[in-house]
Amino acid sequence: MLIRVFSAALALGLGLTLAASGASAAPAVTDAPVLTTASAATDVAIIAPLTVPTGSGGLLDADALADYTEPLGLLTRQLDAMAGKPVAIAVDPMIVASIRVLGTSAPASAREWLERLSLIDNEIVPLSYANADITLATQSELGATVEPISFDFALDSSNFAVSDTPAPTPSSTATAQAEDPDAVPSFPTTESLLAWDYEIDGFILPRTDTVVASDLAAFSDSGYSTIVLSSTNVSRESGAGSVTTIDGVTALVADATASSAMDDALGSTLDRDVTAAETALSQAVLDAGASQTADTGSVLITIDHSLELSSARLDAALATMTASPSITMVNLSELASTEATAVTINDMPQSESRIGDVSRMFAAAQAERTFFSIAADPESLIAERRLALLDVLGTVETEDSTDWLAEVNNFLVDSRELRTSVTVVEASNFLVLADNGFLPVSVSNNLGQAVTVFITVDPRTGLLAVGDSRVELTIEPYSQAKGEIPVQSLSNGVVDVEISLSSSTGLKIGSTTVSEINVQAGWETPLVLAFGALVFVIFAVGFVRSIVRRRKPADD
Repeated sequence: MLIRVFSAALALGLGLTLAASGASAAPAVTDAPVLTTASAATDVAIIAPLTVPTGSGGLLDADALADYTEPLGLLTRQLDAMAGKPVAIAVDPMIVASIRVLGTSAPASAREWLERLSLIDNEIVPLSYANADITLATQSELGATVEPISFDFALDSSNFAVSDTPAPTPSSTATAQAEDPDAVPSFPTTESLLAWDYEIDGFILPRTDTVVASDLAAFSDSGYSTIVLSSTNVSRESGAGSVTTIDGVTALVADATASSAMDDALGSTLDRDVTAAETALSQAVLDAGASQTADTGSVLITIDHSLELSSARLDAALATMTASPSITMVNLSELASTEATAVTINDMPQSESRIGDVSRMFAAAQAERTFFSIAADPESLIAERRLALLDVLGTVETEDSTDWLAEVNNFLVDSRELRTSVTVVEASNFLVLADNGFLPVSVSNNLGQAVTVFITVDPRTGLLAVGDSRVELTIEPYSQAKGEIPVQSLSNGVVDVEISLSSSTGLKIGSTTVSEINVQAGWETPLVLAFGALVFVIFAVGFVRSIVRRRKPADD
């Protein structure tokens, strides 16, 4: 408390001195607010996100990385703004994985950017993959977090070093080198692609005001032990600091007022607005520190996901805060190590409309998993679509829901196209003349993998009998193949048959096709006899003509 009294006296003395000299503590803007709170010493930590816009499908390609990491690229500008400053960087693991997945084919600027990120002094913590809005999954019927499954589908053997020692390789890539059967690429694992020396293990930063009490169990089950929550998302006793616990989980509480003031300071463009916002930021921090009972208050500030950091604006905001003798900038890990108090969650669930949209995507993803069972390597397709789903969940929510709905609809359209990429090729009516024969059925495969399906033909009437109810057929990528279905004609007439595809486990693939077959039972015998008679007549005519020609010279 002596520190608190001393700080208050110091602030009061400075105010009186300035007043006596005619100086002003506020910037040179006549209507800018003036700091009025005499605060205790307050430690302040800041978390800023390092992200890219959605739309990549969950992995950034080489062209996007080159654009983002060029001298004036988005990622370069963000890192320039934060590097070496008292700001904890919350990095999207997708960025790290995207660079590493490309191996030696990654743009030089991207590799240099990643190296620079590893060398800066800032503390680094992870966001969820693709900056996904993680509670959209935990509050849906899934009730769990959604994580990447694998990156094997994206690895190219030509981009990785070759080792003489056999190593695990992606199922979607050849394991042996043509010139040396014993040499295989040394592929990175999913864990190594995502690995980073983060400052706080088990760290998670959900979107502001989106957490309910039941989410904590899902977070714990996924290995998260430190969560960041907004002060409006918790209920805590008066005087509590920013480090708390909820059911054994460490909860770092970001001050909502100070965080909003920081966003205003970083987002302002007019000089008058900037000055007022910076002053309001310092005031919010001083107020938050003064409301705490500890000798040294602690205030955590989170910067909004939608803001693109400006180095000049961030420098100005930090300078305004540190100009106060009561405010000290500290590392996130230092703030997190202070004594914790118990709090409870103030439930702030996601909107029903967004949860409904997510449920539709999860249902589509489950249908895809069923469909992919016919592929040669279904896990690679499932893993690729998981990243696409995470990319959609990373869409930043705004007052205008257009962007979100567009991403959701694009995912659902892509899902429907995938699940209809293997189909029976519609043909004109079939004609069956023989008592026993084969019905040709063509199947098209527009997937990038070979698929194996089973063809089933089911006549709607008893005019036709099918010899094999399930005929296996393998179709190469982006091609067609024809299956021969044994059939037997039982009577003459027109038969409608249902042609369907299924997986090896009997799961239905795609929709059923109905074709018309004209059955003319017993026609093969007359046709054979007629053909035989025709051949005999031709032979006889030829034989007679030959004899006639031989006799002509004798008659002459």
